[in-house]
Amino acid sequence: MSPEARAELLLAYARGPALLKEALGACPPEALDFRPGSGQWSVRDIAWHLAESELHAYCRARFIVAEPGVTILPYDQDRWADTLEPGNHPLEEALDLFRLLRELLARQLRRLPEAAWGRSIQHPQRGTVTLEQWLGIYEGHLDTHLAQIQRVLTAWRRASAG
Repeated sequence: MSPEARAELLLAYARGPALLKEALGACPPEALDFRPGSGQWSVRDIAWHLAESELHAYCRARFIVAEPGVTILPYDQDRWADTLEPGNHPLEEALDLFRLLRELLARQLRRLPEAAWGRSIQHPQRGTVTLEQWLGIYEGHLDTHLAQIQRVLTAWRRASAG
């Protein structure tokens, strides 16, 4: 990836908190805890998943930069979600955590030398992941869940109308 293309990807990554805030702001409060089906996540679940995933993202990026080659631990996102009880935690805290971690890491990544982008970690399920690949994974991760929020909101509207 060219430095220019990477800079664009990094800008998209840094815009993530604003996109998440906009998506959450479009959800009526009564829709936040609606689950479209058994075992499916609510908007609040998704927001907390994104915040917790960003904790992992931050640590993984830091391992890539500070301890390249290390094998990281995977985590089971469903087990994490099942044990959090997100309904007991304010949605604003999830958004604040997500925003803070993204802002901090984006600032740190912008300062890295070109050579750092080829450093990597070992992921037990993905294999070798470079910092550049990591950035693409986590920038795309938000897009996946923004679409999921829209699907949950659409299902809530259908359920509320009928």
